[in-house]
Amino acid sequence: MVSLSGSDLKEVLKEVRLVRQKVERLEALVEERLVGLEEPSKDEVRAIKEYVKAKEKGRVELIPLEDVKKEK
Repeated sequence: MVSLSGSDLKEVLKEVRLVRQKVERLEALVEERLVGLEEPSKDEVRAIKEYVKAKEKGRVELIPLEDVKKEK
């Protein structure tokens, strides 16, 4: 069982929000490219590939904030 202080929990929440924003941005880019509006740039292709590889290797795990609070 992990015990987090209030400031630690705030920092975790801040990081989770940043990750969520980045994932949402990646999802939006993927959807946009699937529709075929425009070709992805090289850095976008690289970022998407890195995300997919990390997800496949289990290094990307999104858990609901409610579950983080339950671990207290």
